[in-house]
Amino acid sequence: ASPDIDAIGIDAYWPLADWRDGRDHLDWRDGTRSPHDLAYLKSNIRGGEGYDWYYASAGDRDAQRRTPITDGAGKPWVFRYKDIRSWWTNTHNNRPGGIESPTSTAWVPQSKPIWFTETGCPAIDKGANQPNVFVDPKSSESNQPYYSSGTRDDLIQRLYLQALIEGLDPAHPGYIDGANPTSAVYDAPMVDLAHVYVYAWDARPYPAFPNNTLAWGDGASWRLGHWLNGRIASQPLAATVRDILHAQDFDALDVSRLNGVVAGYMIDRIMSARDALQPLELAYFFDTIESEGRIAFRHRGMDPPVVHLQTDNLAELRAGADLAALTRAQETDLPASA
Repeated sequence: ASPDIDAIGIDAYWPLADWRDGRDHLDWRDGTRSPHDLAYLKSNIRGGEGYDWYYASAGDRDAQRRTPITDGAGKPWVFRYKDIRSWWTNTHNNRPGGIESPTSTAWVPQSKPIWFTETGCPAIDKGANQPNVFVDPKSSESNQPYYSSGTRDDLIQRLYLQALIEGLDPAHPGYIDGANPTSAVYDAPMVDLAHVYVYAWDARPYPAFPNNTLAWGDGASWRLGHWLNGRIASQPLAATVRDILHAQDFDALDVSRLNGVVAGYMIDRIMSARDALQPLELAYFFDTIESEGRIAFRHRGMDPPVVHLQTDNLAELRAGADLAALTRAQETDLPASA
């Protein structure tokens, strides 16, 4: 309640995913097909780990045994570290010895805006699982996010910030309803988006940093780290494909399931959209297909199998002959197009 305090500052390194490799984990079974699904990441701002449930042990995390968050007194938000709305809109009562005091503290609900004094995500596989950790061999706290393969992933860093900022922006069409209410005391949103400080913008000039390792000893940590320098100017693969087709006045397309970041792409001569897309298809392993009157783009291996065939489902047409035969022709004899 003090007039000398203008805001509540928190470091918001919230887990927005609980992703694992393969297809035998809870989030896949719930219908999400990629850790890069923006709607999936947004759903965990007011849900998921730290809001609905927690892992009581490392073994529970491995087995995905999720324990609901409760305080036993009807105020689960006391222990929900992502439930800032409930904390902000309620009075606060201390609990000496575990017994709630009948007298509230001096906190006035909705009286101060919340600043994110730090937030961000490392550019590493499954970074949204545990965005507070970082890889730095020189640090005793060096670690990879839960279940990460350790490969670089610029896209998850970008999508994490996009989910957080869009989801909390009442003026954005991707806003999560009720996530950032307006205060009845100071007539502005709970989270002040003008004071969201992303870790890390580095004053050292890119690309001198991280490449000049003679001058700076932490250059090698940039690759998987939280730095935005050298990454933020890249463009998502979906936006690159969309721009190529829009340049050809083609709008009947679906790029919603493309994942990846394109650091740079040059079309250096007159060519068709098909020719311009082909190098991207090879580099990012996706196919171009016609679906419901639109051209759609799908990464290979993202969807579950349509059907499982067993040997009992197959018939042998030639008794005594090989069940399958493959004859490879000389590549120059094959048609180049059809």
